[in-house]
Amino acid sequence: MSQTLTATKTLRVLSPGRLDLGTVHIEDIKEGRIHGEFVPSEHFGTYEPIFRRYTEIVEEQAFTYLDQIESEIARLGITIQFDETDEPEHVYGVQIFTDGGFSCRLLNP
Repeated sequence: MSQTLTATKTLRVLSPGRLDLGTVHIEDIKEGRIHGEFVPSEHFGTYEPIFRRYTEIVEEQAFTYLDQIESEIARLGITIQFDETDEPEHVYGVQIFTDGGFSCRLLNP
């Protein structure tokens, strides 16, 4: 990663084909986990149903389904980009909630 992360940065969330799914206003960074507020782009609609299901599973505490939905999200291949000139960073544990909450973990913090 070529940049120092700060809670004042904004990052882009990208699909495997580098479609801009939205931006995240970083609120907190701890132990390689980024937390922030997600603002979707018009391309997020294709991905929104899986994250809506994720939110429902968490809110209903239906944790027996959590591993399955987290695996589905991991297979999406979402990356993040801190600057348009940087290569996208691979992440895991991507969480996008219907209220705009966002978090993910960097593979190489």
